[in-house]
Amino acid sequence: MYKVTSKKFIAILIGFILAFFLIDYIVSIVLSKGLEKYYGLSSNSELAIIGHSHLMLGLDKGNMESSLGVEISKYTREGVNLAERKIMIEQLLETNKNIKTVILGVDAWSFTDEGLSNNSYKLFFPFMDNESINRYLLTESDQLEFFSKKIIRTSRFNELLIGGALRGYMGNWNNLKQGKIDVVKLQEQIKSGVYRKIDSKKKSISILEQMLTTFEKKEIEVILLNVPTIDIMIKAQENKAKQVYNKISDLANKYKNVRFLNMQEPWSHKYHLFYDAIHLNPMGQKEITEEVIQYLNDTNK
Repeated sequence: MYKVTSKKFIAILIGFILAFFLIDYIVSIVLSKGLEKYYGLSSNSELAIIGHSHLMLGLDKGNMESSLGVEISKYTREGVNLAERKIMIEQLLETNKNIKTVILGVDAWSFTDEGLSNNSYKLFFPFMDNESINRYLLTESDQLEFFSKKIIRTSRFNELLIGGALRGYMGNWNNLKQGKIDVVKLQEQIKSGVYRKIDSKKKSISILEQMLTTFEKKEIEVILLNVPTIDIMIKAQENKAKQVYNKISDLANKYKNVRFLNMQEPWSHKYHLFYDAIHLNPMGQKEITEEVIQYLNDTNK
């Protein structure tokens, strides 16, 4: 009967561990490269689109690239607040020194943190080798979670991030939110008070100012783009929405390199363009993208 000695067992165990970490490293590198392609990091793009899912589903990167004849970085992530978008901007500018114009997503909830994902920090784990992101994750995650992902690199990727990596390799940035909003159901929800409330936090306003100051120093043109939100949602808190839009407009006027493009009207009344109260469906994305392309051409951006 074959007998495994303690020395052989240790050698086999060491070999298994080495093989595991080698495979873990290779797979993580492959997934990271896919995400970089998907988000347009480490590229030479001249135009960057930065925001959360509102902007992700609002603009068609492929259509814009073919129409404008420029390479575009579309760095948009679900549920990220302004503080996290500031980190995304820092990361993007570190990896691409060629950016000349940025389309930065804003909306009536720009200065409201409540209602966004509490776990959006997890989306940054694949890039925790980046110094600024590493510092951010160290404060947002618990120690066990942080150091386990430092050791096992593939654990940094969840299903959403793996999907993004695959879409990056396939060059697929399509809006997958098919369907149209149930207006009656939305009206009932609003009547019941079940909707995201608008707030204006001074800290968030300050963060947006910091972002705009960074762009000014780097001589980057900025378009603060409000992709339309359905009018029913805005009318529920119209005065607060106006205050936010006015504040964004005031900030834009402070900087020579910044413009505020508010696309609320007339598209907020076209219910067939919406997947839900905030996000556009593919039909809405197509219409808004064509308007933005026309705006960029008219202003020679």
